[in-house]
Amino acid sequence: MSDDLFNLVQAGDAAAVQRLVAKDPAAIRARNARGLSPIQMAFFSGQHAVVDVLLAAGPELDAFEAATVGDAGQLAARLDDDPELLSAYSPDGWSLLHLAPWAGQPATTQLLLERGADFAALSTNALRNQPLNAAVAGPNAETRTACVRLLLEAGADVNNRQERGNTPLHTSAHLGDIGTVEALLAHGADVELRSDDGKSAADYAHEDGHEELAAELKAG
Repeated sequence: MSDDLFNLVQAGDAAAVQRLVAKDPAAIRARNARGLSPIQMAFFSGQHAVVDVLLAAGPELDAFEAATVGDAGQLAARLDDDPELLSAYSPDGWSLLHLAPWAGQPATTQLLLERGADFAALSTNALRNQPLNAAVAGPNAETRTACVRLLLEAGADVNNRQERGNTPLHTSAHLGDIGTVEALLAHGADVELRSDDGKSAADYAHEDGHEELAAELKAG
């Protein structure tokens, strides 16, 4: 039954997911070969209608699910029960403070910072990045900058480098995210820094067709 649920989540079939969960509520607690739950898999693949159906079933969320979907109440409860979760990693190598801002969740990002989560923690996957790097790459453009600001105001290193030498400014320039670029610059982002392949943030903006932003970055 759990394999069926993961298949339906992958297909984005919210109605079928709803029917299956109604028959077998425990299926929500299943994990796939990567150690991810149906809720995490749905969120990471952009199947937000499926996420809504799964959450409507009222499941008890683990800390990683709660951080990702923005449920500060359940996240606080998990942290109260086990404060060591602040330094734990998901099966795919992310800390809670990577997941919450990447997912564009200001409430859970703020909660994690208030509880003392490490904004300099490195992911244990191939990217080897800090939460700020994850935040600037998040899929939710509407709340991305708010999460980035929370990390910057907490003291995150605006010029830290992830795999291949990319800084947060490189990523934001690549996305053409003017609001986040401005937040990074206001906190001291260095426009002169180059990635391992010798490219500046302005180069990234130019290559992805964000010419006005590229010109602003070149002008410093």
